[in-house]
Amino acid sequence: MGTRSARLTATVVEAAQPERSPYFIWDTSTNGFGIRVSPSGVKSWIVQYRVGKGRNAKERRVTIAKVTALKLAAARERAHQYIGKAAFAEDLAQELADAQKGQFTVNDAIDLWIKEASSINRRTGAPRRPENVKLDVDRLDIHVRPLLGDKPLSAVTKADIELLRDAVTSGKTAVIMKTRKHGVRKARGGAGTATRAVRVLSSVFAYAEDHELVDKNPCRGVRLQPSRKCERYLTKEEAKRLGEVLNARDEAKKSPTGVAVVRMLILTGARRREITDLKWSEVDFDQGFLRLEQSKTGKSIRPLSQAALDFLRRQPKLSSIWVFPSATLQSPYQGIEKVWREVRRDAGLDDVRLHDLRHSFASFGISAGLSLPVIGALLGHKDVSTTQRYAHLANDSARQAANELGTLVTNALGPAGE
Repeated sequence: MGTRSARLTATVVEAAQPERSPYFIWDTSTNGFGIRVSPSGVKSWIVQYRVGKGRNAKERRVTIAKVTALKLAAARERAHQYIGKAAFAEDLAQELADAQKGQFTVNDAIDLWIKEASSINRRTGAPRRPENVKLDVDRLDIHVRPLLGDKPLSAVTKADIELLRDAVTSGKTAVIMKTRKHGVRKARGGAGTATRAVRVLSSVFAYAEDHELVDKNPCRGVRLQPSRKCERYLTKEEAKRLGEVLNARDEAKKSPTGVAVVRMLILTGARRREITDLKWSEVDFDQGFLRLEQSKTGKSIRPLSQAALDFLRRQPKLSSIWVFPSATLQSPYQGIEKVWREVRRDAGLDDVRLHDLRHSFASFGISAGLSLPVIGALLGHKDVSTTQRYAHLANDSARQAANELGTLVTNALGPAGE
């Protein structure tokens, strides 16, 4: 069996052609990671490692998944998991094999997913934010474990998942938990909670399916209530009220950093963390772009308006890497939620969320005649379908333009004959 070496990229993997005998291409940037190309044309991600150190260390070669089932970044991250555990004489492949032999329960699968896969985006291989991981773990602990935790993993059916969905929707898993010395958290359940709980459980089963712990993911095909879209768009009059409140706070020097963050959100349509966590190194003043190291969709390049660039130039450059730093200058600004509650109250916009500033940015752009692809580029959408949520706004603008054009043509032609 032949072996070759190359820095694995999507292009290299796609270009690998089948030959009469199977062969490996080993990644030069991750020792032990590679692909196997079979004569039939099937390509598989593989990882090779030694468990522990010394002459007696056992060598293992494991198939991670087919190339069609897992993207390069995610496969490379999975290989790092195998290699990292092997350095401490732990064998992830053996753990998975042992799980198959025994009565591996849903609780066991959840524990394994939390330990090995929860911190990584399965589709892209990018790290997930710790707070999002915690939310998913909480959903599993509160809503899934009590109902399915002790059930053998291989025995879970689609009907079981549907019963879980219905139980969470009806509030059967609702609990009140003590969080701090005098604090409580209420987990109420409901349709939205059921949807999110089943989706994270589906990730657990997808990980188990990748490692052949189950034949198929029972969550696949379960009907879920669509996520509730609470999109709210500022009108021009509401935007004017918001501007007046921001100006008043500027004059009073009240929460200047928080006010600046709000301005940048409405000027760019960026997500909250993309602005609160913005670094000076990510601002390209020469070309007029934000070059974000991390966003919801990975690295992202966003065009900036002249107004946004001018506003950024006016921000004080303190001894911090952050454009909007905390009081200590050692971390990004943390107080935006409190400031926004005060701002929207004063502006009479109590039902407007911070994220609605992003929707409003898109709305203003469409009203100005920008196309959906351009709006998607400004918002940093990688998937065209994501921008389609604004299609109705584009239709409204087109209808208004048609009416105005119709009036012009009618005036030019004169009154119609009877």
